[in-house]
Amino acid sequence: MKKSTKLSAFTLIELLIVIAVIGILAGMLFPAIKAVMDSAQGTRVANNGKQIVTAITQANIDREASSKGTIWPGKENVKWGSTANDYFARLLGEGGRVEISGISVAMFAGGGVPAAADAAKLKEGGCIWSILGGIESCDDNTPFMWTRNMDDVAEADFNTSQEGEAGEVSWAEKLNSTGNNAKPFNKQQVVLARKGASFAVIKAKDLTPSSFLAGSTNAAENLKVYAALSGAEETDDEGF
Repeated sequence: MKKSTKLSAFTLIELLIVIAVIGILAGMLFPAIKAVMDSAQGTRVANNGKQIVTAITQANIDREASSKGTIWPGKENVKWGSTANDYFARLLGEGGRVEISGISVAMFAGGGVPAAADAAKLKEGGCIWSILGGIESCDDNTPFMWTRNMDDVAEADFNTSQEGEAGEVSWAEKLNSTGNNAKPFNKQQVVLARKGASFAVIKAKDLTPSSFLAGSTNAAENLKVYAALSGAEETDDEGF
């Protein structure tokens, strides 16, 4: 006598339930995964910033030994240009002389911003860093460069009369969420490198004058903010 065997299989309803459960689990995990990706990207960008500042500092030490002037950007940035892109392009040799070593154009990009092809192209785009000019006599805690998604920073923000922590408000409104300069990081976080080559990755919820300035004492009238310039090769898509 031949026995028939009944094969078990998913019904359509069971299959839909499985897909729904997978979708729910993926939705629950996505914020955690994105937070890890944000943190990793922030750390990578911060390390690039540290290396850039270290290279500038070393170049200044070498120049001092030869009785040459500093390459920190001044308040009146005639020599270096009118944007952060101009300054970094000159450091990398766009003006005919390489001022810093061990630094590539790729270290000025990241977080959805493609690297420039060379120092000349860096003047047009591929730079995520805004900078503060006039910091030669400032202390090492002074923020020298920060990611350009923090686009509402003025010289007055660097004065020495900041409120104490108890009276501080969030600076999250200074973070950009639209256009080219929203990259990298949008409103999630800002990365900065200080004059002394230390760095910080500050989440939007923790962004205050104290976390940004870290106790630096500066005379705002001697400082000048130079913004990074986004280029035509960078898209207007949000996110990174």
